[in-house]
Amino acid sequence: MTTLTRISEAEVRQLVTDWFVKLDVHAPVEEMLPLLAPENLEMQLPEVTLHGLDEFRSWYDGVIHIFFDEVHTMQSLDINTASQQAEVQLVVRWEASRWNAPAANSERLAFDAAQRWVIKRSPDTQNLVISTYIVDALTPLEGFPNL
Repeated sequence: MTTLTRISEAEVRQLVTDWFVKLDVHAPVEEMLPLLAPENLEMQLPEVTLHGLDEFRSWYDGVIHIFFDEVHTMQSLDINTASQQAEVQLVVRWEASRWNAPAANSERLAFDAAQRWVIKRSPDTQNLVISTYIVDALTPLEGFPNL
């Protein structure tokens, strides 16, 4: 049996940063998947709950074709590490543009997204992975449209 290394706060911060940078640049799904738990992944998003990497892959392919010029800016980040997992509460400001055909122009969106994550260490790679990702609230900023 493999002994997993204790999870550090610095590692968690790096994973959170990497996740949002990759979302901003619409990284290929092959770069996103290693950040997610290969087993028992659950993602509760405003529009859908995803289970597993295949459902994430389909969802991601859809959203990168809807939203563009994305920027994620961390507003708050609280990390609670235990030996084998970390619990994260964060608020990220998400700004993006979208175009709904046949509109003449795109529209800019801006939200504060309150989220809770559970992060574990992969027994296969020893890298940190997101196993639970819950969006508790998606609050539009004043003057911006809702989803």
